[in-house]
Amino acid sequence: MSAPKALLALFASTMLATPLSAAPLALVYRGPAGCEGCSEAVAAVLETSKYQFKVEYVGPNEPLQLNAETLKHATLYAQPGGGDDVPYAAQSIGAEGLAAVRDFVASGGRYFGVCMGAYLASAAGFGVIDGQAVSYVGRPGSLVDHDEDTVTPVYWRGEERWLYYQSGSTILFSPKASGVNVLARYPNNDIAASVSPFGAGRVGLVGPHPEADQTWYDAAGLVDPDGHTAELAQDLLAATMDGARPFDE
Repeated sequence: MSAPKALLALFASTMLATPLSAAPLALVYRGPAGCEGCSEAVAAVLETSKYQFKVEYVGPNEPLQLNAETLKHATLYAQPGGGDDVPYAAQSIGAEGLAAVRDFVASGGRYFGVCMGAYLASAAGFGVIDGQAVSYVGRPGSLVDHDEDTVTPVYWRGEERWLYYQSGSTILFSPKASGVNVLARYPNNDIAASVSPFGAGRVGLVGPHPEADQTWYDAAGLVDPDGHTAELAQDLLAATMDGARPFDE
């Protein structure tokens, strides 16, 4: 075989042995700042999305630690739901992890935060939004006045939907914040889901739990009037990844 033909054959065999496009890597936090089953529920959204993410868990008890070196290989970082103690959650992640995620997003990465993940997006945690995350419970006009698991209506892209809710946030964006894309609002007009820029990256946040599957409702003795809301989690993910389909009432 001539040298050019040999090189072509080697190139062809290499291409056959190497995937044409590797799945993008999503890092999902799992640890003290999260809650049982929350990380896995977010991971399921990512793995079944049109992006077909490869999911790896990061956290103090995981093989991968949350730091700049680990994030260097990722496309998206996801912070799932957790408890009610934001300072404790931030402390358990640690200063190195908080700074690494902030730099990751500023450099073009994507942040996907659910419930506690939305609280931690503000200055109390990663500091990737121009605003403050506060509880929707007890807000003027809020339909929820307790911290127990429940379902609550939201208007997602103008359509009434019902979501699993437990002490979730609303984001009070600064009047100077720009580029905020509101996907959903609670009935009192507080923001329930949003996407906003941070540096070269993008931050998707939701206060309730669109990732919750039927097991969540069964465990809490709740009924979802919609029957299923996973497509809302996928909608938020797509807006976080692509910045597509802006909407605000």
